[in-house]
Amino acid sequence: MNFKTKIVTILLFSLLITNCKEELKECVSQSTDTNVKLYNDLTDQLIPYFFREDYLGDKRYFDSLRVHDDNLYIEEKTKAHNEIFNHPEKFCNLYIDSTKSKNTYFATDNTEVYLRRIIRTKDFFKDFSNSPDIKNLSIRSTIKANQFNLCTAKVLDLAEYDTNDCEIGVIYFSEIVFDTSKKRALVFVDHHIKKDYYGRNAVFILRLHDNYWEIEDAMLMSTS
Repeated sequence: MNFKTKIVTILLFSLLITNCKEELKECVSQSTDTNVKLYNDLTDQLIPYFFREDYLGDKRYFDSLRVHDDNLYIEEKTKAHNEIFNHPEKFCNLYIDSTKSKNTYFATDNTEVYLRRIIRTKDFFKDFSNSPDIKNLSIRSTIKANQFNLCTAKVLDLAEYDTNDCEIGVIYFSEIVFDTSKKRALVFVDHHIKKDYYGRNAVFILRLHDNYWEIEDAMLMSTS
């Protein structure tokens, strides 16, 4: 094998390895209810990207990888994610808090004024600044655990909370704010892990693409 042939072989092998890299599997909701589908598609992305690695069962291992080797962290996290995908016996619990309060973090005496001021400060929210439904961000969604059908977590109502179980956290959503096309939406999400006193919340903007509500952008509101 001459030098040129060796170089071509190496390049082809490198390209093959790159193209064969594993990607995170997505769990596309098949619900015919637009709101339920959006909450399911959103949560499918929140679990690996917004929540911590608790859902994979060994958070400390992934914390160590993240600090020392980004590439290995992504590779190992993707592998672990796909190994539990559609294997309910490996799922940790995600609890839905839809009854504790009717309001969200945004609820104030001047909710609409407050929300519109925040939305106008972010260019990627500008399409929603005049939406008559903007107040929905201050209203807690009443979606229940039995309306979720996820591929990487077991969803339970907060009343079933068990400190002995593997916990992803407690979450609640706002009602949804759609733009005029009904293909983009805003949702407020609050997530916390009771045992660790950890939590944060954010507003997410989503876009409907190929029958999947993808997270397009986000604005972190608070963290603790």
